[in-house]
Amino acid sequence: MSRRKHPGKPHKRDKGQFVAISYAMIQHASFQSLSADARCILIQMHLGFHGNNNGQIAFSTRQAMQCIHSGSERAKRALDQLQVSGFIVCHAQSSFTMKTKKAREWEITFQPMPDGPPSHLWKKNNGSISATNGSQHMELMNDLM
Repeated sequence: MSRRKHPGKPHKRDKGQFVAISYAMIQHASFQSLSADARCILIQMHLGFHGNNNGQIAFSTRQAMQCIHSGSERAKRALDQLQVSGFIVCHAQSSFTMKTKKAREWEITFQPMPDGPPSHLWKKNNGSISATNGSQHMELMNDLM
């Protein structure tokens, strides 16, 4: 008789993982204002979320480019749109000039943080820049210039 192996990580279980997107979020003005590229990237970003690593989800512009099968400008616009709408928040920056090869680390705002509940920034801004925190606004403005 064989011994049953413990499934270990959640993504290795028989039931599999899934992304639950509530009807309230789909019908919200912030989600409705997202482009198809931004929605695709948001779902793809969930592949890096394993239940306790929110705020440390590594996702690069290159991964976004592969996800939407497009160039860097289109992927960057979609990531910026997700930030402005409040669906994701960057916790650690990265660039090509850094010595370490490290992707930016993200928080998905409708998933719980390891030390608390989700922030739900997407509910608070209705797609406007003014509702995001000042640091994100300044970063977006510097990127656009």
